[in-house]
Amino acid sequence: MNNRDLSIFIGLAALSFLLLFTDPSQAISPMTHDPQGFKGIKWGTALHTLNHLTLVDPDDRIQEYQFKEDSLQFADTKVETLRLLTIDGKFARVMIRYHGENTHQTIIKYLSAQYGKIQRQRGSMVRGLNQENTWRGNDTEINLNYRGHGEQGFILIQSRILAPKFMEMVSEHSH
Repeated sequence: MNNRDLSIFIGLAALSFLLLFTDPSQAISPMTHDPQGFKGIKWGTALHTLNHLTLVDPDDRIQEYQFKEDSLQFADTKVETLRLLTIDGKFARVMIRYHGENTHQTIIKYLSAQYGKIQRQRGSMVRGLNQENTWRGNDTEINLNYRGHGEQGFILIQSRILAPKFMEMVSEHSH
């Protein structure tokens, strides 16, 4: 399995976990300010046209990019990975992985300040349990999953229109 396949698998696994084990009627917070993209890059943009990004994993349908300055910063804190993904040439998703309780608290505060208070936290911060949060806007959805055991966090920031194409692609290849 190459890096791209692994990244896609991790992203889909995290999203599937969020969808399977959360109560959608209570776990989703309305987004107060929809960014309609990430760091000023609008959903649907052809990322290959942007000089401040580097293609790190090419493929026919899915490409992964990262910022050239190798900035692994999100919410003014260091993260482990930050990748921008396109599907069929259109910017559709950001995947961020991070580690540590302090980083998690910084990210939660940032997301709550930018996109709205968390309506209800699902899970617990007791070791071994997960915390899941979702903010949903008209164009953007942000899914955060944090495992207390291991202190691992994963964030998907994605276009509500384009992101379903990732699942369609998996369905096409699973037959």
